[in-house]
Amino acid sequence: MSVATRRARAVTVEFAIVTVALVGLYLWQHLVAGALSLLGSPPGGVFVGGIVSGGLLLLGIVLFTGAYVSVRGVDPGLGLPTTADAPAVALAVLVPAGLVALTKLVGVATGVPYNALTKTAVAADSRLRPILLVATLGLLVGVPALVAICQVLVQGSFDRVVAGDAAVVLTALVTGFVMVSTTGGLATIPDRGKLGGTVLFALLLGGALVADDRFDRDWLRSLAAAPAVGFVALVVLSGVAGVDTVAGGLFASTQLATLGVAAYTYDRTASLPVPALAYASLLLANRAVVVVFEAGMQSW
Repeated sequence: MSVATRRARAVTVEFAIVTVALVGLYLWQHLVAGALSLLGSPPGGVFVGGIVSGGLLLLGIVLFTGAYVSVRGVDPGLGLPTTADAPAVALAVLVPAGLVALTKLVGVATGVPYNALTKTAVAADSRLRPILLVATLGLLVGVPALVAICQVLVQGSFDRVVAGDAAVVLTALVTGFVMVSTTGGLATIPDRGKLGGTVLFALLLGGALVADDRFDRDWLRSLAAAPAVGFVALVVLSGVAGVDTVAGGLFASTQLATLGVAAYTYDRTASLPVPALAYASLLLANRAVVVVFEAGMQSW
C-alpha cells in the first residue's frame, strides 16, 4: 500500500469519526429542544428560555468534546496566545470584521440590505439592554460551540493523521460545508440537511477506498471514485448557483474566510482563544451592522 493510499485511508477514517460525532451533537440538540418543549416555557420569558436551552446545549457540547479529547488523545490547546502570536491574533480579529464591513458597503452600493443576508432584524425602538443581552447570549453559546466543533473535533481529528497545513485545508473545507447555515451566518450545530450530505459523502468516500483496494484496473477505481467527485462538484455548483448578488457572494465568502482564518490561526498558535476571537469578531460585526445601520428594517 502506497503512502498516499495509507494517508487517504487515515483521513477517511477520521472524517467518518467526525461525522459520527456531529450526528451525536445534532441528536443532543434535538433532545434538549424536545425536553424543554415538554416542560413548557420557563418563567422569565424568551431570554431566560434562551439561557436555559443554550446552556444545556453548550453543556452537552463541552462534555462530549471533553470525552472525545480524552478518548482520542487530542490536545485542545487551552493556553493563552503569547506575544509571538500577535500577528495571528490580529488576523483573527480584523479579517472577519473587515469582510463584514466590505460586504455592508457593497450591499449599500448594490441595494442589498445586510439583514437580508443575516436573516436577523431589530425593531427601530428597541432598547439597548435587550440587544446587548441577546448579543451576549449568542457569543456565550455560539463561540464556544464553534471552537469545540471546528477546532477540537474537526481540526483536532485531522491533525492526528496529516501535517498542519493539510489539516487546516481539510478543516476549512469540512466546516465550510457543515457549519455555514442555510439561514445566514454560522450554525451552532449543523442542520439535518448538511449532516445528511456529510454522511452520504463519508459513505461514498469509504466506498471509493474499498474499491481501490479490491480492484486492480484503473478504470474500475476511477468509476468507484466518480460518485464522491460528483458529490463535491454538485455541492460547489449548488453553492455558486445559490449566490444571486455580489453582496451575497461576499457574505458567503466571509463565513468561509472566517472558518479558514480560525483554522489557520489555531494551527499557528495552538491556542483555542485565538480562533474564538475570529468567531466573536464575525458574530459581533454581524450584529453591529444590523443594529446600528438597519434598525427597523426587515428585508427577507
